[in-house]
Amino acid sequence: MSNLRIVAFATLATAAALPALAQTNDYGGYDIVSQRQGEYFYADTRGWRIFAARDGAAFAYCFADTDQSNGTSHRLGWDGMQWQLAVPLRTRPDWEGTLQIDGAGSGQGYGKGGDSISGTANAEWTIAWLGEAELDGIRRGGDAVLGVGKRDYDFSLSGATAATLKVQECVEQAGGGGPAAAPQPEPGASDTVRFGKAGSWVVNEIRDGRQTVACEALDPSQNPNLRFEIDRDNSYIDFRDGGYMGDLGERKPIRLLFGPGSSWSETEVEIIEGRDGDKWARISEGRSDGPGFLDDAIPNAPQVAFVGDNIILETPLDGTNRALDLFFRCSDKIR
Repeated sequence: MSNLRIVAFATLATAAALPALAQTNDYGGYDIVSQRQGEYFYADTRGWRIFAARDGAAFAYCFADTDQSNGTSHRLGWDGMQWQLAVPLRTRPDWEGTLQIDGAGSGQGYGKGGDSISGTANAEWTIAWLGEAELDGIRRGGDAVLGVGKRDYDFSLSGATAATLKVQECVEQAGGGGPAAAPQPEPGASDTVRFGKAGSWVVNEIRDGRQTVACEALDPSQNPNLRFEIDRDNSYIDFRDGGYMGDLGERKPIRLLFGPGSSWSETEVEIIEGRDGDKWARISEGRSDGPGFLDDAIPNAPQVAFVGDNIILETPLDGTNRALDLFFRCSDKIR
């Protein structure tokens, strides 16, 4: 990593004193994906969500993230020492690649220089170190492409100026006093937070306080009668056919058919009251029991039919492959 990039951004820090940072990476700061358990919401601005992160009692970093139309999300963040761009690609540390903004490099400012860039990697994230010129390009540009090896990650820069300014404010405020500064939910209360979007499918985190306890995937506009959920122990397929189906708490056998030419599968449903207050039929599968319908059958089928006593529904599975990829990424956060 270039020392010049770090020094250039030391000038962006204001007089606000920041807590000393632990030696967590090569330059004594934080990768902006390294303290996932300590992240908490700070603010919204221009389509971006701003989060702060703590490492135990110490402030770590702030970042902005936003959803792509394909369901992925990326981050722009600062730990008070180094600006970073993090995208959901796997690579090796100490990589070298390219960053193009509106089709040009920004090595000497917007549209002026080369497009070479470098960075590191942390789990499923690729992190690019941003110098002053690159950040200027991100703030002024419309679209960007980060090239890492043979892979490109395209993303919009709409609202990026407001997002980076809010991140800077967040760092100057050391995260705004920490998550305890915000009103805390009642014990046992749950909150739904958008994780991402894949086509018309929406994936949400279900949180108890600051902890993710479940994830759900639903398509309210194209397929409102089918939804998926997952928690620490089980995965669930919920569906409704618009009819009676059964009484709440009732269990009954059903058959499933995944597309033309397949064989019928048999399982059991329980009639439940969903989070929306409506009646749903629920298929439950233990996560420790090996691959289930959500792992294999649904991602590879064009449609599914549910048939049982007072139950009949045939529904397409358009877009569920991408939605379930995002859904299972969300499930990695469940504790």
